Amino acid sequence: MTRLFLLNPGFHDAQLGDSKRYYCPHCAMIEGVLQYYPHLKEELDIDYVDFARPRTAVVELLGEENQGCPVLIIHPEENTDLDVSYFKQHEQLLYVNSTALIAKFLAAKYGIALPHP
Repeated sequence: MTRLFLLNPGFHDAQLGDSKRYYCPHCAMIEGVLQYYPHLKEELDIDYVDFARPRTAVVELLGEENQGCPVLIIHPEENTDLDVSYFKQHEQLLYVNSTALIAKFLAAKYGIALPHP
């Protein structure tokens, strides 16, 4: 199954040294796509992780150096009919963490619309 990791909204960023709460605008864009196309929630294995690192669930799959979110992870053998040349590889998994490339894959795989250029 295709797995999508998004950051939980309303997090604090200790590196900014303030008490403000934030959300990830890149994750919010993907959340918006999920709202536009609710059937994707049944097609994808969606996990929400905390902002703080290490993001253990992502690290276990992609290694500590690849824990940025949002990130979409696929198994290559499940997607042989699609162009996944723009994905990166970690061991046996392919992943992409660009919102534009995640949207590109979702459009190719599930037939949703593409973002307007």
